[in-house]
Amino acid sequence: MSTGIDFSARRGGLPRIVGGIAAWAFPIAVTVLVLRGSLRANGDMTDIATTLLGAMMYRVAVPTAWIFAVDFIEAGRLLALSTTLATSLPLWYLVGARLAEYSYRWAEWVRRYIVLCLVWSALNVGVIVVVGSIVS
Repeated sequence: MSTGIDFSARRGGLPRIVGGIAAWAFPIAVTVLVLRGSLRANGDMTDIATTLLGAMMYRVAVPTAWIFAVDFIEAGRLLALSTTLATSLPLWYLVGARLAEYSYRWAEWVRRYIVLCLVWSALNVGVIVVVGSIVS
């Protein structure tokens, strides 16, 4: 007599390790785009895409970057970049692994990952706009 009950811990058919590593695509892509704007350049308002928007998107892609926005932490740009990547990539790995656990096909994983990245970005930009309007 078969009841169809499955007591396995896996819910999806995708490997968690590959899903976790694939989830690094968004933070690494944004980091590469920020680095293309030159790590040592100060920038000005004429170059808004590489300075202001790049820094904002980096904080969205690497959630632990807000720590270095505190005034009393004096860290160089390279130290801040490497530290925030080292602390944020495990978070993105866990997200990708969890998505792989619940996905049965890679197309489903990619769709969920893109939706997650878009929602995460929109929420962060919304919070930045609200805080900016309150402060100014």
